[in-house]
Amino acid sequence: MAKRKSTSATPSAKRTRSNPSPYSQAVVFDEREIPYIRLRGFWLAAAGFEPADDLKVAVSKGRIVVTRR
Repeated sequence: MAKRKSTSATPSAKRTRSNPSPYSQAVVFDEREIPYIRLRGFWLAAAGFEPADDLKVAVSKGRIVVTRR
């Protein structure tokens, strides 16, 4: 029988995709699509996040880091 690979209960990386979202400013009716990312799941709680937490979002080219304040 093959041995089972051990895996962590909380994955260190989660795959998702940015989705397009319509965006328009109230003054200018020029609707454009912008990236939209929604994060939710029990894996966030397992990583230490709770509902209504204050978050810090650090953004650099090709990277977004979300931490609790």
